[in-house]
Amino acid sequence: MSIYGLLIGIAVVLGIELIRRSYKKLTYLNILCIVLSALIGARALFLLHNLEEIKQGTVRVFSVWDGGLAFYGGLIGILLSLLLISKYKKIKLLELTDSVLIFLPLIHAIGRIGNFFNYELYGKPTPLPWGIYIPVEYRIATLKEFSHFHPVFLYESILNILSFLILFFVRKKSNQKGLITGIYFVNYALIRLFMNTLRIDKEFFINLETSDILSCIFLVFGILLLLINMKNEALKNSIAHFLSKIVTLSLVFTSILSLLLNSKVSLELNILLALFTLLIPILTMILFKKFGITSDLNVTNREERPKLFTVISISLLISLFISLFTSQPTLILIYAILNLSFFWGFLITFFWKISFHMIWSTTAIFVIIYIWQIPQLYLLTLLLPLIGWSRLQLKRHTLPQVLVGFFLTISCILIVLTLLKF
Repeated sequence: MSIYGLLIGIAVVLGIELIRRSYKKLTYLNILCIVLSALIGARALFLLHNLEEIKQGTVRVFSVWDGGLAFYGGLIGILLSLLLISKYKKIKLLELTDSVLIFLPLIHAIGRIGNFFNYELYGKPTPLPWGIYIPVEYRIATLKEFSHFHPVFLYESILNILSFLILFFVRKKSNQKGLITGIYFVNYALIRLFMNTLRIDKEFFINLETSDILSCIFLVFGILLLLINMKNEALKNSIAHFLSKIVTLSLVFTSILSLLLNSKVSLELNILLALFTLLIPILTMILFKKFGITSDLNVTNREERPKLFTVISISLLISLFISLFTSQPTLILIYAILNLSFFWGFLITFFWKISFHMIWSTTAIFVIIYIWQIPQLYLLTLLLPLIGWSRLQLKRHTLPQVLVGFFLTISCILIVLTLLKF
């Protein structure tokens, strides 16, 4: 067995003992299932990244001891196994994740040292004195002329040990369910995002590095868990107001500005579009509030919405007609989506209080991504769970109302994209 495999084995055995001793509800069989799920998930994600190498025979599917484990695949495997165990043993999922994930940084830190012996997970070339020497045969083809590289595996190992110490300290101070899980997600996501600035072994999906995508996803889930577990209600409400108002309005303004800057129409038409898309709806909301037609700018009372939404829908419909007049495919597509989403949301409002924050923010993010065509902008979609949480925290909507607002908009986007083929 290689030293890499030995260190992985030591890390796993240590993890099993630590988890078993600290959390008696998990049997050795349960922990073995968690370990197997982690190994299968880690290997599966690595193999997905290396399909060509498998075909060429340079990567052997079952040779785990030779290296080739993708950590996020292992983490997903752990979480899935814990979900199944929680259902089977009728234990709260967050209780399980807290008990297992607290030791994962320590296990991970030991396993990372094994990368040194396989000459993998080294970073960009560096002249720094702690740069490690990599033999020529293990260097990436484009970096053959360099000899010393950042020991990324060591950096990550040290940061994981620090993460473990933070989690251990938090556990001594609080037994609040989900707190350890949330902090771990945030800690590792930030560690990985930082390490990815130095790593050179990267895999991509839609022109985004896959571990960056997964890091951002886990970062958002971690933040949500921490927000949910936060005891200071005043601070939670302040954060919720910021997400609900400032972030949502910023997305809407950015999307409209992006659209107008890239519209390729005359200044006069741009002014008209801005007037009917943004200024009239906002002025209507302010005037309705001033004259007592609606009780607040959020139009919390569902019964007050039809009158306001009638004016806004007419204004948006005029914007659609202006876009048709321009004969600009992008304008027509986006205003068709905007009108269709608002129309169905308006109809639902007569019977049920759907979340228009989710309709506006989902539409705005789509517009920004569609206009600029920059892969990194897809990460804006991760703001949607936070905006959704803000509506729940402020008690403006229920979870079904938030989810329907999101899925209604996605459905309208897909319908328009399918029907309008320019």
